[in-house]
Amino acid sequence: MLVLIVEDFSLSHFNGLHIRCTFRLPDRPSVCRLTVVAPGFLGFKDWGFFPYLSERLCHSGFGVLSFSHSHCGVQENPLEISDTDSFFRNSTTQELKDWDLLLDAILEGRFPHSKRVRLSGFGVVGHSRGGSFGILKASQVRQIQSVVAWGAIQTFQRYDASTLRRWRESGALECGESASGRLLKLGIGALEALERNQEHLDVLRAIRSVSVPVMLLHGRQDKRVSCEESRRIWQSANPHLSRFHIIESAGHTFRTQHPFTIPSQPLLEAVAETIRWFEATLR
Repeated sequence: MLVLIVEDFSLSHFNGLHIRCTFRLPDRPSVCRLTVVAPGFLGFKDWGFFPYLSERLCHSGFGVLSFSHSHCGVQENPLEISDTDSFFRNSTTQELKDWDLLLDAILEGRFPHSKRVRLSGFGVVGHSRGGSFGILKASQVRQIQSVVAWGAIQTFQRYDASTLRRWRESGALECGESASGRLLKLGIGALEALERNQEHLDVLRAIRSVSVPVMLLHGRQDKRVSCEESRRIWQSANPHLSRFHIIESAGHTFRTQHPFTIPSQPLLEAVAETIRWFEATLR
């Protein structure tokens, strides 16, 4: 049985914020292809299916770097958003900075065992806005050679006029609850960042300039992000390099709960399609 090397580490911003990462690597002498696993909104590297996805990619021969955004709100307990103040201060501005820090570390080989993976070309698989960030960055970073986007969002501006008005008036937007029932809110800074970063978050414009293979994978029963959002991204992509794959019985999280127990059939399909895509497109 293939033995995996698993190492946790952090990357630090100049202001002291940290991105928590996990690197998984098959324990064998050959150099591996690298994949990055990116979470979406309310997600983090140890949520639900991310460790399972990372392990399956690793067992298929890939080095896998998963990460959590610096303001995701996860602290000592890796399975829960517990720092509601940190979560409150999150924004797309900070998440873009997190991506820049992560990609710089990859390109410069500043992470454990970096000499055992190929850094000149790697893949990104992301869930929800994580997949959309992958598309955005693939339009800018030539070393990203393949992208798989699970349940990708077409736009980061997902709020109607009444919600935006209440957000401005109250200074906060309720986003749900953590696993232990903590109320999670985003501050007004997140709204201001959305408005300020519209040009940097234009997924459709980005996909039109992406010249690497992209697979958009979406659950037919997704009630959080319409299947049509991924379809519109796919329709704007290079038809010779892209694929749109629908999983019939899947919702936004592919019938996966947190904490993770056993993989659902939709998740097994999503993981298998992702592995096949990277095996074919990461030479």
